[in-house]
Amino acid sequence: MHKDHLRFAAARGLLAPFFPRTTPGVPVDRAAREAALEAPLRFLWDRSERGGLTVYEAAAEMRALAGALAAGGEAAARIPDDLRELASRSGAGGEPAVLLDIAAYVDGWQAGMNPKLAAAVPTTWELAQRFPLLSGMLDLYFGQDGIALEEEVSDVDGIGLYVTYWHERGTCPWRLPPVVAECAEALALFQDDDTLRRFFARDLGLGSGSHRSWSAWLTLISDTLTTHLRREHGPVTWTGGREEQPSC
Repeated sequence: MHKDHLRFAAARGLLAPFFPRTTPGVPVDRAAREAALEAPLRFLWDRSERGGLTVYEAAAEMRALAGALAAGGEAAARIPDDLRELASRSGAGGEPAVLLDIAAYVDGWQAGMNPKLAAAVPTTWELAQRFPLLSGMLDLYFGQDGIALEEEVSDVDGIGLYVTYWHERGTCPWRLPPVVAECAEALALFQDDDTLRRFFARDLGLGSGSHRSWSAWLTLISDTLTTHLRREHGPVTWTGGREEQPSC
């Protein structure tokens, strides 16, 4: 069921390195396993800093997954197909005890985190997780078979097709600002056109549909979306104040 798929979302992110069928699954060797977990742990930590799930919640999901596998029967049957398939080809690496060992490692990961982050060379996979909305837009609208390339349109009009999609649904104030933020993050992180091109075009295989440089292209996306928000929606409004915020 869909809710069971979402129930293990953090565990699935943690186990991401072991899903490709080119790997045998979760390694039995602890050192190899922990080395492979570093990138998804950094990803989860980064997400938690932005308000997402923490590494401790991922550890809790791993324990729930291990418990379901150990219980068998109906509990095991509720495990999403992708996680059940991963466990089946992991051999001993997919045994509940190994998953519990991963959970224990995750619980202690944030100890000494700053030196780990300072020494880390991020992978393409974990960097790509920072740009989910921007990558989706570039792929769907400006990829090889992109919507914006089906007919001759200007760069601004091509971006406008994306804006129109969300505007017709009335959700621009929810959908567009995060894309603007991802554009700003890409420009701050990669800094020059060569690095931007190598990451988005070469490593991710994304197109721009434009003859502009990548820095100019991302700036145009950001400016076009921001202009639309200002012209069509104005400043966001909200109700209540601090006294109406839910208590923990």
